[in-house]
Amino acid sequence: MKAVAIVTNSLSGGGAERAMNLLADELGKTPELSVLLIPINAGPRDLVEPGCEISEINRVWNGGLWDSLNAFFRFQFVIFKFKPKFLLLNCDLPEFYSAFAVWSAKCVIVEHTTRPWAGRQSFGNLIRLILRVRGAICVRVSDRIDVSPHFKNAEVIPNIIEPKIFVSFSNQRDDSHSQGKLLYIGRVSREKRPDLFIELARTTGIEAVIIGDGRLRLSLERDSKDILNLKFLGQQLNPWEIASKRDLLVLTSDYEGDGLVALEAISMGIPVVLRKTSDLLKIGFPQRSYFEDIPALATRLATSNFMEFELAGSERRQILKGRNPGEVSRLWLNLLLSLK
Repeated sequence: MKAVAIVTNSLSGGGAERAMNLLADELGKTPELSVLLIPINAGPRDLVEPGCEISEINRVWNGGLWDSLNAFFRFQFVIFKFKPKFLLLNCDLPEFYSAFAVWSAKCVIVEHTTRPWAGRQSFGNLIRLILRVRGAICVRVSDRIDVSPHFKNAEVIPNIIEPKIFVSFSNQRDDSHSQGKLLYIGRVSREKRPDLFIELARTTGIEAVIIGDGRLRLSLERDSKDILNLKFLGQQLNPWEIASKRDLLVLTSDYEGDGLVALEAISMGIPVVLRKTSDLLKIGFPQRSYFEDIPALATRLATSNFMEFELAGSERRQILKGRNPGEVSRLWLNLLLSLK
């Protein structure tokens, strides 16, 4: 039996964390592996309750240097005690901690984004150089993600999409096709372009909600108090319990890694419209699901009642192909068993 430690930022926080929790749950069911999930930052449990052992490091976000050092040494103790053969690393902080791990394990970087180590690229390049010297490899969750120059020929294993975990989501589109609300779900940060969503809410007058938190939230909320149809709901453990199949998810980002929020939405039958950027076009939605700019989208929404953005069953299946828990876990199991 091979020991595998899956190291993440936290148990909750976004689609990438949820995807890794789902992976930990699936790999924990296999008799060939012993799985330990290690979330570094303290936080609430996600909707997924992994069926494997969990060892929480409980680093406090913005807790200062002393707390971070204590968390680093707690992580080293957990790794040394568990003695994993493999470390699966999700995001920057797990990479940093594992680059200096006292226990020698095969590191597998799980790349979720097209912009790793954003804002700290020089430091990130150094950490990845150290990991590469230690024999690390990289797995991409999408073939759209470029991991050069650090890694070549990185294998692609998609994230798991499992709508069954959103048990509280039960709203169905009613016969009248009455209009729902506009949804923004994700970090309230510059690359996600919440300003475009706010412009859409202001232009259309349609009920709109921003679900998520981030550096820009307080200033944007303050500056848009005059938009009475817009609400900021903050971070939600299960954002989909606020959603309905009558709603429309609007993806305004400059770029996305795997576009998990859009994939989760369509898995539950919620319509999605995406900004027409070179990056988002690669996610593979039909052309009618994209918009050029906010005025053009506002004009479409005035007449469509969100209906034109609904996907046929065959379109959903094509976009979500290969992402069920069984298929993804088999790909990971085959990879881990093949590594030396």
